[in-house]
Amino acid sequence: MPYKALLESKVTPFLETERFKHFKNPILSEKYYENYISYKDQPDLDMLTSDLAYLAQEQTAYSSDYAMIFLAENAPLDQEIREYLEHKGFALEKHVIFIAAIDDLNLSAKDVAPITIRPLTAQTFSTYLDYDYQHNLLYGQSYADQMKAYKVQKGLALSESIYLAMKDDQIIGVLTAWVFGDYVEMDDFQVEEAFRGRGIGSTLQKEASKGYRYAILIAEEVNRDMYQHQAYQEVAYYWTALRTGK
Repeated sequence: MPYKALLESKVTPFLETERFKHFKNPILSEKYYENYISYKDQPDLDMLTSDLAYLAQEQTAYSSDYAMIFLAENAPLDQEIREYLEHKGFALEKHVIFIAAIDDLNLSAKDVAPITIRPLTAQTFSTYLDYDYQHNLLYGQSYADQMKAYKVQKGLALSESIYLAMKDDQIIGVLTAWVFGDYVEMDDFQVEEAFRGRGIGSTLQKEASKGYRYAILIAEEVNRDMYQHQAYQEVAYYWTALRTGK
């Protein structure tokens, strides 16, 4: 199975055609990464314009005007496609998929005490909601409100596992993990700036990856050196295009 398809395998597409999957979450209509077209094979320009028109129609009732597409795995970005998307106001970004055997990961062995790493529980859920809401405000009030309402509704029955780095009762770091058989994908990874460089990020990764054979993550090109230092190796890439209408 291609790696991009593996990472999308936990969600049932709203529509699947011969050339793309359309993921649509009307409950989280403000969240770009749950409302997009993902191509199996690279489209030509006529296909792309037709598919974007379809996507615009499907998102007519959305509060925000945006469109997002994931291009095909390991497919170079055709110059004609690039120029068309940029002309239409899309921002293009290359995403690299990295894999590492858990036993090979080169993570910091620093003692992070008195920081503790723990999975999200009923006791920390309210604190997590407040922390998550404040960070989501960076993407707008509507987005933050939607995400909070969704997580309140789901409670601890989220499809992902969430790990917290805590100092006393304060959250100073978060990591989200999704499991795909022997693989664990670690994402939405952040440590508050005042606490960086202490090995907290590495300790979060160690806790989230226990019991799995491989770690998988998606990163931007700018972070390549850091992840390769940790023993991650590139296995695939794909381009995304996002037009926010802002």
